[in-house]
Amino acid sequence: MKQLLFHVSMLCLFLPILWMIGISLNEYGFPLMEKYHDKSIKFFVALPYCLLIAASLYGSAWMAERLSGSLVRKFGKPGENHQLEAGWPDKVFDPASMEKNRSVFMRNVDGWLKDNVLARVIFGLIIGLVIVM
Repeated sequence: MKQLLFHVSMLCLFLPILWMIGISLNEYGFPLMEKYHDKSIKFFVALPYCLLIAASLYGSAWMAERLSGSLVRKFGKPGENHQLEAGWPDKVFDPASMEKNRSVFMRNVDGWLKDNVLARVIFGLIIGLVIVM
């Protein structure tokens, strides 16, 4: 339930911000890039937009996490699992049980990304290039 609320609130928070950034890029960024044909001007025009997208994505994820956590604590109830009704938030969101239920692939990938700084940089560059294009 928390994951569903997180994704819905993430969409509701991030898409309007992305829409406003797109409007700004169409009205101000692209005409400025077309006016000057130098590659450095295009970089300095696109860089603030990339940083703004990254900051808004981080902020939206942070707000969605906080909002979904508070909504689940306030209104969420376990429907099928009656053994969790007494103290269910502690048992449902227990980090040990969540780690046990994760797939082996996800644990391996998370461990590899935490240990390998070069992989983080490469994934960051790939994501940045996808956002810029």
